[in-house]
Amino acid sequence: MSRMGVTRELVTTGLALVLTSLMVFPIYWLIVTSLRAPADLELSNSVLPLPPYFEGYADILQQPEMLRYLMNSVIYGVAATALTAVLAIPAAYALARLPIRFKTSSLFFFLVLQTFPAIMLATPLFVMFSRLGLVNYRITVIIAITTKTLPMAIVMLRPYFQGLPRDLEDAATVDGCSRLGALWRIILPLCLPGVVTVAAFNFLSGWGDMIFSLTLLTDDTLRPISLGLYRYMGQYGIDWNQLMAASVIAAVPAVAVFFFAQRYLVSGLTAGSVNE
Repeated sequence: MSRMGVTRELVTTGLALVLTSLMVFPIYWLIVTSLRAPADLELSNSVLPLPPYFEGYADILQQPEMLRYLMNSVIYGVAATALTAVLAIPAAYALARLPIRFKTSSLFFFLVLQTFPAIMLATPLFVMFSRLGLVNYRITVIIAITTKTLPMAIVMLRPYFQGLPRDLEDAATVDGCSRLGALWRIILPLCLPGVVTVAAFNFLSGWGDMIFSLTLLTDDTLRPISLGLYRYMGQYGIDWNQLMAASVIAAVPAVAVFFFAQRYLVSGLTAGSVNE
């Protein structure tokens, strides 16, 4: 390798390290602040909090309100992911396999719809649900989250179904399997990386939802952890230690989902990128 190539590689590597450090620094500061004692937050400038202060985490986990917020987030994330999968899998399969009219227009519609910010959907959904008397219900928030995750799920799942040979379904049909049975028994197991990838992103959207919950819920007992963090932002100050500790706790389930699904995520993000 020439000297110019080595220099270019060193510059690229150094730039990548700088950018990575800038992105990781907020996470580092979040964790460090959560481990500092309240009295040391404005006095200590050490890189690591020594000794670490774990009382903030203990206080958070002993508060029944925070445990309720966490449970609500789990309900919204899991239920929205399940509802999205039930609706998106047949829709994506139909767009990939069936001779549907206006297929291109439908795909374009889903592509445009997934770019809409949640705040644009929150107001009309609030008007609709309030007229139906469904404000302050968990199912309302779950449906609202699904309106945001469904278009992306359909667009992402379609290439996985499209990339499988049709001979698999033909063979299943010869063996007496219906189209729905072929989808359930043959196609879905082969598309498992794609389904897990989409489910992980959908869970993250449901877990971290704030706009729909803030718009459609006024009952504090139904609110998720994203709104529960505001408990530590008072009129006269912010409890930084407990706020950061609660933020770390709130991030753990999302990180855990991606950690356990990483084997599928790596293959899932690339498997649907090429159509055969």
